[in-house]
Amino acid sequence: MFKRLFLMMMSLSLLPLYGAAAQDAWPAPESLPEVEGLPELMRLQNGQPVKTPEDWALRRAELMELYSRYMYGYMPDKAGETLTYAIADDPDTGSKLMTITVTAGEKTASFSVLVTLPKTPAPQGGYPYFVEYMPHHYQDWFTKQWVTAVSPNCALAAGRGYAGINYDPSQVAQDNKTFFGAFYTLYPYDRADPDAQRGTLLAWAWGISKVIDAMELGAGAELNINPALSLVGGVSRFGKGAAVAGAYDERIRVVIPSCSGAGGIAMYRTNNQGKTYNLTSLGGPAQWVNESRNEPLANLQGGEGYWFCGNFAKIPSVAAIPVDQHMLAALVAAPERHMIIVTGITSEGWNNTEGQCLAYAASQPVWDLLGCGGQNNMIIHLDGHAILPSDMAYILDYCDVHLLGKDPAEAASDFSQMKGNLFLEHNREGLDGYFAPYLAQ
Repeated sequence: MFKRLFLMMMSLSLLPLYGAAAQDAWPAPESLPEVEGLPELMRLQNGQPVKTPEDWALRRAELMELYSRYMYGYMPDKAGETLTYAIADDPDTGSKLMTITVTAGEKTASFSVLVTLPKTPAPQGGYPYFVEYMPHHYQDWFTKQWVTAVSPNCALAAGRGYAGINYDPSQVAQDNKTFFGAFYTLYPYDRADPDAQRGTLLAWAWGISKVIDAMELGAGAELNINPALSLVGGVSRFGKGAAVAGAYDERIRVVIPSCSGAGGIAMYRTNNQGKTYNLTSLGGPAQWVNESRNEPLANLQGGEGYWFCGNFAKIPSVAAIPVDQHMLAALVAAPERHMIIVTGITSEGWNNTEGQCLAYAASQPVWDLLGCGGQNNMIIHLDGHAILPSDMAYILDYCDVHLLGKDPAEAASDFSQMKGNLFLEHNREGLDGYFAPYLAQ
């Protein structure tokens, strides 16, 4: 506990050095130098290697500055916010609708989340809770029909003793270039100043933090939910959102980015188009070729540029991006936290599944340094742009053990299959050369 408090104090002490007030000390995005190979995770910008948890606290602050300045934007200071919440019955689903209202300065905005509570008694301290980027009114992935209901994964979580929370990110920030929603009502998008611009991925992460704030403020006690036991997941662009939320808010206990691709967990500097894999370990063919190209930087800087801060669009090349996504994954690492990356393979050519596995593997040194190496995980299923029910079974079995103290011997899932096995065990020989340092014998 003392070590964790010390690391938090170290990170906070660096904010004046690496926060927005010191932005002029950093290169303009157009002038960023190209980096040969992967940017070094375990080395401070002064060249000093990261060897201790105290070193990592310094490095983490540097990385947060880099991501905030060049990719996602700066999170607003919540010290300037006032938050209230109201809970009411939702007649359409029988769940609870929690409306969160935030005031910043003279502006006020609200958004709602749908809370589905388990029917079983809560453990001591309250239910853990799974927040899924999934609106109350959503398109069912399997039927392609628009429905008003509790999402399947939230319903599955509630059936296992976890509160399920449908989080509608479009209420916080619409998924387009309008920069409209609760977040932008409070913090308008500054089209004239790229340094002050905040993309929708950051806005959505802010909304997740407000849900946790509400739980800590009293909603948790009212709903019999434990504010400290949060799981946050999302798929595709919402998988990117879950990854960003996990980096910016250290209170999230289990971060579950699914099928997140570039801008999420997939590495920018790798490409697996045209590569052949043996998928028999997943029940697939012995030779499967990824014929899809990976999402290019031009897409992220162009039509999808609103996901990011203004500076990101000005970075001239992939090689000039000062970070790569093993660093984003590493920002989740902490003794009390867990990462569970989820993705398919045959459905995910665009999202570079091998590149996501590289981010998982290359972030491992931080988890090991902090003494929590087993808490970094990756589930790969054969097909499906989704967190499948089988994935949720793994996730909830894992959380039963690591959050609720269940005996691992009683778990139905084999947790050894949550370690990027498709690549790190079954396709080792053909992996990108960047994997070499992480392929332990």
